[in-house]
Amino acid sequence: MATLEERYNQFNNGLALVNIRTKKLVCEFDDEKLDIPPETQKVYIDKSSYYQVLADNFVRVFQDYTLKIANKENEEDVFVKIDITFLLDFQVGGPIDDEIFNIFSESTVLIDSWPYFRELVQNSLLRMGLAPVIIPPIQFTPPQQQN
Repeated sequence: MATLEERYNQFNNGLALVNIRTKKLVCEFDDEKLDIPPETQKVYIDKSSYYQVLADNFVRVFQDYTLKIANKENEEDVFVKIDITFLLDFQVGGPIDDEIFNIFSESTVLIDSWPYFRELVQNSLLRMGLAPVIIPPIQFTPPQQQN
């Protein structure tokens, strides 16, 4: 049986992002909490993803992001919330399984979708009449080879 590295290399052979689209977008804020001082606020970001095999050598990734601006002492006391799901369609060079997807979703998928998420948050907050939040570029640790 091929090693994980060999399977991942085959999967990445000819890898191409074919399409990225917004599947779902929900933006909301609590207008009674808009005058809360910025020093009492904190930005929370959660992400998750899953995949669907569309055909041989075609994979669709559903990348979910949730941004909350909430009380820094209580994450459940939310002032602003933005939920988005991106669909990313990829042409791939080999089969995918959960082990390969875990690596793929924490690297390539984030590199491709994070800039869209950052831009969407910035524009959505401005359209909501709120101060923009600067979200830093994505940082990730590439998977380490196991000996």
